[in-house]
Amino acid sequence: MSVATHMIWLPLLVLAYGLMILYWARIAVNEGGTQDGFFSAGHALPAWVGALMLAGASLFIWLLFVGTEQIAQSGFTLPVLLLAGVIVPLPGVIFFKRSWFIAERMRISSQADIFRLYYQSPLLVCFSVVVALLFALGFCGLQVRFLAHLAEALTDGTVSQLGASVFFAAILVAGVGIGGMRSIGYLGVLQTVLASLAVILLAGFSLVYVGGFEALNAKLLAYSLIEGNGHFFEVGKVIDFTAGLGRGGPVAGSQTSLANLSLAFALMGFQASPLAFKLILSTRSANGLATGQTWVTAGFIGLLVVFAIGLIGASGLVETDLQLLPMLRDIMAQSPWFAAVIFLGLLAGVQLLAGLSLFVAAEGLIRHVYKPFFHSRLTKRETVMLTRVAIAILAVLAMILQNIAPVTLSALAALALPLSFQLFTPLLGVVWFGWITRQAAVVGAAFGAFGVILMEPFGYQILSFFGLELPWGRWPWTIHSALWGMVLNVTAVLIISAITNRDTLGREARDVRAMLAGLADHGGSHRALKSAAWSLTLIWFFLSVGPGLIFGNKAFVAGAPDQPVWLLGMPSLWAWTLGSWICGVGLVWFLAYKLEMASPLKVTIAAYKPVERLRQDQSDREAERLRALVIAGAIAFGLAVLTAFSFGS
Repeated sequence: MSVATHMIWLPLLVLAYGLMILYWARIAVNEGGTQDGFFSAGHALPAWVGALMLAGASLFIWLLFVGTEQIAQSGFTLPVLLLAGVIVPLPGVIFFKRSWFIAERMRISSQADIFRLYYQSPLLVCFSVVVALLFALGFCGLQVRFLAHLAEALTDGTVSQLGASVFFAAILVAGVGIGGMRSIGYLGVLQTVLASLAVILLAGFSLVYVGGFEALNAKLLAYSLIEGNGHFFEVGKVIDFTAGLGRGGPVAGSQTSLANLSLAFALMGFQASPLAFKLILSTRSANGLATGQTWVTAGFIGLLVVFAIGLIGASGLVETDLQLLPMLRDIMAQSPWFAAVIFLGLLAGVQLLAGLSLFVAAEGLIRHVYKPFFHSRLTKRETVMLTRVAIAILAVLAMILQNIAPVTLSALAALALPLSFQLFTPLLGVVWFGWITRQAAVVGAAFGAFGVILMEPFGYQILSFFGLELPWGRWPWTIHSALWGMVLNVTAVLIISAITNRDTLGREARDVRAMLAGLADHGGSHRALKSAAWSLTLIWFFLSVGPGLIFGNKAFVAGAPDQPVWLLGMPSLWAWTLGSWICGVGLVWFLAYKLEMASPLKVTIAAYKPVERLRQDQSDREAERLRALVIAGAIAFGLAVLTAFSFGS
């Protein structure tokens, strides 16, 4: 095969993919170009489309990148990654159904709108927008960077990493900026299917290369018997009282059950994010939530994660040639078209999440920050136009970070999930616990964010810049920053809710509480099951991702330590994780259907009729705010430069 033929398949398929994106974006524009059509697809996305898109965006390609590398480098010490298929949909089961009813009642389509109407809190609105920005610039930017590096490696440098990232950004801006949410919906189904196909093909290639599942486990057993390799197949202890990564040595990394448990909470942050809410609140019905969360995300996608991604990672552990990048290079050398198909699936999966995050971040900046605070007279057409401009600017900024500041990119990416997890308390206040006051929700989220930042590189890099050093590193006591932040968050919420007035809700919030109380009356059969349900949930977390993981180390092992026998023909911890996935699917089903937290409920939600208020001219005040923002930005920039000169680099 000539070099030209060898190299043509990858650019050809990627170009065809780009043209397909433009085609569907054009169709989306033709079907609905109004503000509602652009920002929420007219609230008309079919429920099955939302379910499939949410599954593809919640898991998959980023877990493929992270999970396979983790297993190839550290073995099965973080089995929580393989259980993401069950962990990630749990928040959706808790929040989505009631949030959809609120959105239908108030005719809104975003998480920021829910916070604005219920809490009347600009700070929570801005917090939601910041989380979306972190996903757009950091979390997704890191994946696009890896994908661009992969394109450069597979084409032997013919396509540079910079050139690949520019092209990926261009087709993102074109697809999302032109077609809006409707375009994201049309493309999301195809992108999820392509991403699933890529994972299945990679797992199949790995299995064939190592000689089958039995041969793989034989190699894993032989690998575990090599002196010093036993720790790759077990969770070492419950907790390790180290000062954190960078302060306590490599043991501070991941080999404890508490590291797994706290990382599980971070993973739960995704479906509390404004990205997931945007998908759900753009669908025409909430009746597909239970099916989507149980059978699509926890069931099908969860199976691909726990088995297929686990298999790819395990193959990379025993055969370095089967780690993701070397394996794709090998496939490219043997069958360029096959490698191109796999790469296209990876690209589709990354762009599903990246496009959604860019869109939600840009919408947040324009509709939820700029328009209400600085330009309330902005028309619908102008709002759409500025959002398209914001999408392009964010894509360019993400591309710059990918190629010029990868360390900053990584630091921002690490904040996305744990900060999103801090949104749990204000969301719980909206949909379940009416006793959480506005002050408690705001201060709790602020304290949680503060705790997260202090436990991540971003926080101590900023403090180090100003000449301050923290006595701990990243994730002290092997506890993920998401849990450290939530401890502060919940503490603040409980204290402040107890000392503040709970009867100060606005008219919209009182209407929401009355509506949710009325809907709860439709299903009383689940009340007797509540205690059992939450007991089962705690037991599952304890055994599957908590201290009970220690039991999984030897649960399916017999024989002497120097001649172990794997009773199920595979590593005990992997088998324990597979069993936990099966039980986890049952848990999601129980919560979604039997407890009716996400089950279909056919009721008619009447639109809320707001009280007519006279609109005052805010132009002078908005102009003053804009001037203050510009001056504050200039002062902050000047102080940063001055500090850099004062304290060094």
